Amino acid sequence: MKHSILVLIGSILLLNCTRPERSLDLQGHRGARGLFPENSLLGFEKALEIPEVSTLELDLCVTADDQLIISHEPWLNEQICMINDTSKEGSTYSLYKMTYDSILQFDCGSKGHPDFPEQQLASISKPLLKELFAMIDEKGLRWPNFNIEIKSHRKGDHVYHPGPKKFAALVVETLNELNEAYPEADVLNKVSIQSFDLRALREVRKTALQVKLCLLVENTADPGKQMDNLGFPVDIYSPNFELVTPELIAWCHFRQIAVIPWTINDLEEMQELVDMGVDGLISDYPDRFNLLVY
Repeated sequence: MKHSILVLIGSILLLNCTRPERSLDLQGHRGARGLFPENSLLGFEKALEIPEVSTLELDLCVTADDQLIISHEPWLNEQICMINDTSKEGSTYSLYKMTYDSILQFDCGSKGHPDFPEQQLASISKPLLKELFAMIDEKGLRWPNFNIEIKSHRKGDHVYHPGPKKFAALVVETLNELNEAYPEADVLNKVSIQSFDLRALREVRKTALQVKLCLLVENTADPGKQMDNLGFPVDIYSPNFELVTPELIAWCHFRQIAVIPWTINDLEEMQELVDMGVDGLISDYPDRFNLLVY
């Protein structure tokens, strides 16, 4: 009996010692939107100072001179940007109709976001994707993963952005350039391309670019049907966090598809999702990641 107990204890200790450490892909949403101006070089730099952050989540739009600019809206959003003539709306301030030099004239950091009163304000302009990589290199920051969203929609074609074929081509061309310019960044292994627009994901897939693809969904989580519509399985399924269920996670994991929901800011809800088995989290407050237990 004594021998059996000792064997059992030894087995438990061995299991505890050999159990693989769980790793989560913890992503700073638009850098660290709850703490600094969104999609800004300052916000990305500060997000990288948080040890738990493994990935920078960001959005790409296209300028009139075919530059990839980091911005959530494909226009100047008067909610966060200083715009003198607010009577001009819609496509007037479409980034796709403005050159990068003209976009630089607008301060999108001093105004602050009304939903994020903790933001530390700064006078900043929207940066290019290439400028983000240059900043990380010049400041000697650690190279993270990058979760890059192609911001496109059929109704916005040629008004707020190019068509999906050209948009994808610009992204692929730029990522290949960055991969050559910064070999230490390991771009093709550390970048995932995400989009709500199925057309964009299909076009990136056609290029055979060796990056992970992520399907974003907002209102309905039906991964089987949604990937059937897409035409192929993605590497990452990224639903609105309120849509996540144990059954959804099990469906995806059985097919080796990671589940990384967006955008979770409440710590209790973060922990519930971690306990449920998600593979990562996207949050405006990446400084809260260190309070998670997993």
